[in-house]
Amino acid sequence: MGYLIKDLSKLTGVKGFTIRKWQERYRIFQPQLAPNGYWYYTPDDFTILSRIVKRIEQGEKISSIVALGREKLLSLKDDSGYTEEEKKLIRLIQENQFTEIGNLLEKYFSESTRFSNFIYNHIERIAILVGRAWKDGLISVADEYSFSRWMIGYLRQKCNQFEISGNKPIWLVAVFPGDTHELGALMHYAILLSKKIPARFVGNLPVEHLIKELNRGHYRALSVSLTLAPPMGKIEKFKNTILSKTRVKKVFFGGRGYKLAKYGIAREK
Repeated sequence: MGYLIKDLSKLTGVKGFTIRKWQERYRIFQPQLAPNGYWYYTPDDFTILSRIVKRIEQGEKISSIVALGREKLLSLKDDSGYTEEEKKLIRLIQENQFTEIGNLLEKYFSESTRFSNFIYNHIERIAILVGRAWKDGLISVADEYSFSRWMIGYLRQKCNQFEISGNKPIWLVAVFPGDTHELGALMHYAILLSKKIPARFVGNLPVEHLIKELNRGHYRALSVSLTLAPPMGKIEKFKNTILSKTRVKKVFFGGRGYKLAKYGIAREK
């Protein structure tokens, strides 16, 4: 996976020309030139840029930050701004203590008056915490991936209590093609089921298979989750393709990636 410079800009808020200037002056990033002529920045470049931004916000100068070097910046861990409860949860994730995490979630579940509140106030909050902890170097990519796989299994079990028998799904829930993060879409799917809306979750499918599924069933709507922020034009092209090649009349987008894409457009204006 690689990031174009405009993707890094949308994800971090740093303007593209500033990223380019830092690279020309300090050689702190390691973008690769692809056959299509575009430079793609690595996930490590994104991590380094995020940590540069945070240290600048804390009052440090860019020259002193980049003087630390790539390896040092990648190894930095910053748990400032985390509550003790959040630090405990991060430790549980690092130690693969998923039984204890499950017990904690069950406590939250029993205290929630509505299933949607449980999703928004606890599942989504923890998912955001994990992404933040990864950016701050507190958990590894393997930690994040392991936790996400476990959380998806946990949430799927919760969905079983809302299964609607005898009704064909009218709402398809998917991940934007090319985006591998399924947890956000699964949370939306769980909420639809809890509201007794017949839905089907398919995760990450290529667009041609989404079109086939939408034409095969009785679907009225498609919800698409994004974690990464593709160009807004790519989102619009996907939407127009679905609307023109299927009987679906409504396509909804959500997730952090969609918010970032819209924010990038707003900043450009």
